[in-house]
Amino acid sequence: MRRTTITTLLWVAVMGMWLASCASSSRATTATNGPLTPHALVWARVPQAQAVILAQRYLAGMTLDHKIGQMFMEQFISSTYDSDAQQIMQQIQPGALVLYRYQMTSLSAAQTMIASAQHASPIPMLVSADNEGGVIDNLSQMFPPRPSATEIGYTNNPQFAYDQGKQYAHDMLEVGLNTDLAPDVDVQTVDGPDQSTRTYGSTPDQVIRLAGAELQGLQDNGVIGTIKHFPGLGDATTDAHQSLPVIHETRAQIESIDLAPYRALINSSDPPGMIMTTDLSMPALDNYWPAELSPAIITGILRNELHYNGVVLTDALYMKGLSDKTGNYPGVDQYQAGVLAIKAGCDMLLDGYDITSSHLMVQTIENAIQSGQLTVARINQSVMRILTLKFERGLLPFTPQPVPGAPQPQFLSLAQLPIDNRG
Repeated sequence: MRRTTITTLLWVAVMGMWLASCASSSRATTATNGPLTPHALVWARVPQAQAVILAQRYLAGMTLDHKIGQMFMEQFISSTYDSDAQQIMQQIQPGALVLYRYQMTSLSAAQTMIASAQHASPIPMLVSADNEGGVIDNLSQMFPPRPSATEIGYTNNPQFAYDQGKQYAHDMLEVGLNTDLAPDVDVQTVDGPDQSTRTYGSTPDQVIRLAGAELQGLQDNGVIGTIKHFPGLGDATTDAHQSLPVIHETRAQIESIDLAPYRALINSSDPPGMIMTTDLSMPALDNYWPAELSPAIITGILRNELHYNGVVLTDALYMKGLSDKTGNYPGVDQYQAGVLAIKAGCDMLLDGYDITSSHLMVQTIENAIQSGQLTVARINQSVMRILTLKFERGLLPFTPQPVPGAPQPQFLSLAQLPIDNRG
C-alpha cells in the first residue's frame, strides 16, 4: 500500500500561488446546453507553459508506483463502487477509468460510482467512455440516443457535428465523465466488420471536416476528445478484437488517406487531448510489430513526423490482435504488451479490470525497469504528458462532487507525496 504524507507547508503555499496565477489567466469553459447540475464540472483551461511547470512539480514528489498508476486506464467489473473497485483505487491509484453501458444504468448510480472513485483518487482521474453515437453510445440508458458518425456523415454538416459534440459534452459532464474516447477518424475504404456506423466518410476531407467539428464541440464544452484508431483502421477487413488486422496499403496511400486526419487535427487550434492507437499491422510502416507496440509508428511517425506530444492511449491490451501469432509477429500476453507499448511511445495503458491483473502489470513494468528494458526517464516522460493534460484541461485543481456520508477527499498538492529514490 502506498502512503500520502504532507512534507512542507511552503510547497503547498507555492502551489496555491501558481494555481491562482493559472486561474487568473485561463479561459473558463463550461457545457452551456442546459443548466449545469451539481455533478457537472466547471473548467478553467490552463496555458500549456504553466501546466508543464505544475506537472513537473507534481512529478518531483511522486513514487515510482504512483507514476505507474497514472499510466493505467482501469476498468471496474461491477456497476457499483464495490470492494473490488475500492481495492483498485487504494492499491493502484490509476490515472484514468473507462466505463461501459452496463455500468451506467441510471444517472444517479453512475454519478455516485464516479464521485466515489474520484474521492478515492489522490490525483483526479480522466474518467472516460466510448461515446461515438449510434451503437457505440454508453449513455443511451440515461439520455436520448445520439446519431452515429455515419449518420453525421450523411448530413455533411459541420455545424450538426459540432452540436453533437457539444450535447455529448453536456451529458457526460452531468454524469461525471470528463473524457470521450471519440471521435473515430478512420477513413473507411472497405466495408470492414468493426466500421459499421462508426466512420464519418470515405474521404480524408469529409472525416477531417466532420470529426474535427465534433471534436471541437466536445473540447469547447469541457470534455477531452480522443481521436482513434491510429494509424487508421479504415482499410481493415478483420476485427482486432478477434484477430490482428493486416492492412496492405502502400506508404503513399497511408500518408494521403489514413494519416491525413491526424495531421490536420494535431495541427488545429485545439488538438485532441488524447490519441488512441490499436492493434493493427501495416507492413509498409512496420513489418513486425502491431501499431501500438511499434516504435517506428508511435515514436517515429506520431511523435517525430506528426509532432504530437499529447497523451497516447493503447486499445485494450488483452485483445486477440495482440495475443495471437500473425505473420512475423509472435503474439504476446497483455503484460509484456504493456511494456512494449511504453517502449514504443504510448503513455497510458487500457488494460486492468481487476486487482490481480493490475498488480501483475505493475510488477511487469517494474521488472522491466530493473532489467533495463524500460527506464524511469521513459516513465517520467509519459507521466508528464498525463499530468500536463490534466492541468491544461482543468482537472487540477479539482473538487469532485460530494458522496453522501463519505469523508472529504484530500487531493495531493506539491510535495504531499513521499519522495522515491527510484525517480
